[in-house]
Amino acid sequence: MVLRQIRWRILPLLFAGYFAAYIDRVNVGFAALTMNQTLGLTAAQYGLGGGLFFAGYVAFGVPSNLVLARLGARVWLPLIMVAWALASLLNAWATGPASFYVIRLVLGVAEAGLYPGLLYVLTEWLPGRYRVRMITLLVLSTPVSIMLGSLISQPILQMDGIGGLAGWQWLFLLQALPTIALALIFYFTMPDSPGRARWLTAENRQWLVEQLARERAKREQVARFSVGDALTNPTVWLIAIAGIGVNFAAYGLVLFLPQMIHALGVSNALTPLVNAIPFAFCAVAMVLWSNHSDKSMERNWHAAIPAAVAGLALIACPFLKNPVLTMAALTLGITGIFCYVSIFWAVPSAMLTGAAAAAGLALINAVANLGSFAGPYALGWVKDATGSFSLGIVALGLGPLVAAVIAASLRTATRYEKAGTA
Repeated sequence: MVLRQIRWRILPLLFAGYFAAYIDRVNVGFAALTMNQTLGLTAAQYGLGGGLFFAGYVAFGVPSNLVLARLGARVWLPLIMVAWALASLLNAWATGPASFYVIRLVLGVAEAGLYPGLLYVLTEWLPGRYRVRMITLLVLSTPVSIMLGSLISQPILQMDGIGGLAGWQWLFLLQALPTIALALIFYFTMPDSPGRARWLTAENRQWLVEQLARERAKREQVARFSVGDALTNPTVWLIAIAGIGVNFAAYGLVLFLPQMIHALGVSNALTPLVNAIPFAFCAVAMVLWSNHSDKSMERNWHAAIPAAVAGLALIACPFLKNPVLTMAALTLGITGIFCYVSIFWAVPSAMLTGAAAAAGLALINAVANLGSFAGPYALGWVKDATGSFSLGIVALGLGPLVAAVIAASLRTATRYEKAGTA
């Protein structure tokens, strides 16, 4: 009963927050179909701008999450939402490469604390045995936002010329404004903590607070981390390095997939619709795979296998001369990447508690997003140098293979989760 109420009261807020963030993060991929020519951006310059988002993101992730641990989600997350909405609006007024770079950097700074902050909120609200399923539903907002963003973006791009604005300018404007309304909803509906959730009875609040405290005590018997410990722990850093490989592929694909699809012979008008297909398939697979992981309480191979499949599928792409087969391989690569992400975040969220969780989760997210910076830039550079995406996609495939090796070998990390759910 208590968990059902949390699922319907807390998770939709977290899901909506990440959904809005991801649309504001990746709509540049659809805008690029016409924006790049207007701004005079080469593929490498576009990739650099896409990657610069993560320079700001990496630099401010840990400080933002430490502020969150002090101020609480109800105050800090709405402030983050308003900041990135305003930064996203600025994209509509980019005039060339320099302004594009600055705006993407500012957007990354504004959004830096959101995802690690949402993960931290989950650790503060949910017992461990239910956390992976809820992390999956949170991560599910990524493919869902790209899928729906693809469908929403298509008609907005057709608004070209209305009010003297290009279609890509309307895209940034209309997809940023709802985030400000969401920030207000978040502020007025998000409780400060489980102990202050008025929609739970006093008995249920007490049960949840005691359950979380017992679980935290069991995990801390295995090891109790300070903020400094979390920032220097070898397991935390290995998870972060694996994240670099996965994000290297993930964001290279997300930001360039519309252009890849267009290169397969799909028109500008149909490209956003075709772009939705891989993410629709991915959303279903993520739910099924994470449920299987929860039932077996096994994480390492459930992370390693989809990462390996993703890497091999991407490496195979240049050898598939049929556009349908290429699209199928890209779909498999995207699906494997997001199935990995939905599973492996469970390990650090089980290891770390309190302020150490805020710092450690933010560190992993920050370091992992070095890959998010490098992937788009590398892919754009290869495209300019060779005139094709083929070699760049092969390079992207190497990242998930590295993550698969780390996930398969990191056996000791799961003892924290087993301790907490014992």
